[in-house]
Amino acid sequence: MIPLLLTASLLVQLVAAASTNTTSSSECPACNATSCNYRSVWSILGSCALTVFICTWNVIHPNILFRGRRASTLYQGTLMLTSLLAPEYAVSRAFTEWMYARKIKHDFREYNWTLSHSFFALMGGFVLSDGTPLRPKDHLEYLKNESFVNPDITEEEIADRSKSDGLAKVILVLQLSWFILQVVVRGTHHLAITLVEIDTLAMAALSIPMFFFWWNKPMAPRRPHILYLKDTSLLKDAREMHRTSFLYVAAIFNNGYSTESLHRQDDIWHAYRRPQWARQEYMCGRREEVPAIYSGLVMVIGWILLGAVHMIAWDFQFPGQAEKIMWRVTALTLIGAAVVYSIRFNPSVNPANVFRSTNITGIAALLGVVARVLLLALMLASLRDLPPSAHETVSWTAYIPHL
Repeated sequence: MIPLLLTASLLVQLVAAASTNTTSSSECPACNATSCNYRSVWSILGSCALTVFICTWNVIHPNILFRGRRASTLYQGTLMLTSLLAPEYAVSRAFTEWMYARKIKHDFREYNWTLSHSFFALMGGFVLSDGTPLRPKDHLEYLKNESFVNPDITEEEIADRSKSDGLAKVILVLQLSWFILQVVVRGTHHLAITLVEIDTLAMAALSIPMFFFWWNKPMAPRRPHILYLKDTSLLKDAREMHRTSFLYVAAIFNNGYSTESLHRQDDIWHAYRRPQWARQEYMCGRREEVPAIYSGLVMVIGWILLGAVHMIAWDFQFPGQAEKIMWRVTALTLIGAAVVYSIRFNPSVNPANVFRSTNITGIAALLGVVARVLLLALMLASLRDLPPSAHETVSWTAYIPHL
């Protein structure tokens, strides 16, 4: 993790240095282009891109996949794209997992489980010797019955399987803190703040709660912890029943699964053998463990915050009046869409109108995504004509540790 961050930082600095060296003296008056407090468009883009990369990289806490490298890469790419277009959803997801991890920790308190153990279980980190992931409630039953040969794993062992450590997380927090500080300082010094920086500021602000919720969550563990069951007669019977029957896996998306077979199977087999093709998200737990109203409220708050930060640029200098109006409308649309979407989590909604409210919130979510894409397009388009003070820097912020 740390080498990757340092490499990205070095590339950003090289690009910024190259662009600064090509700056003419007329663009940086009364000083040499390489020594004055001047920043180029590439320098601004590089700093923002590195910060956004940190924000999206933090979201890459995928569950342990069993479908190969290609599926894992596609899954991680989907998470990064989602965090870029809908960062409020990533915050809600982090909150939901944190709440459920706390519940798991409480359930396993007599086994001295930490939050890292709980997150690891949620990620599908505990599997049987045949590769079947264990749901936490089944795991607990096995522990109570002393069914495992090797039930224990330390927090240090879990950390060793992760692609990140405490130092890397501290570096990420420092970078985000520096970026937020330098944007605030630019405002206090009445220097122009670019739209790219405003959008990056919104991403950084939403990343802070994600860091908190996922601080103890292993980052992309390389391998699961394989648990070996004691060979009891009950499990032998379950295996024998499976050999003489056929298991059909139904749609998993609705928080459950069903089976059909030539022979009726005992519940013990379902506890022993879970469907291998269950959904990757929350495959070790169910969403109803955390009330939807809580996670929904967190997402709506994050959504409104995203729009509110973009409202900071209400009176900024834009390349054209039309772009200023579009920015204002899209920022307001983000906030309005969040308010409308909150209807979905209103307990007073009449059940007879659930279908109608679902359609309305679906449209609101679509409008939110469209508004987000438009904001990204507008901020990039604004780089073609920046106000002069946007190129000036506050020199002392460069001495604060950052990438």
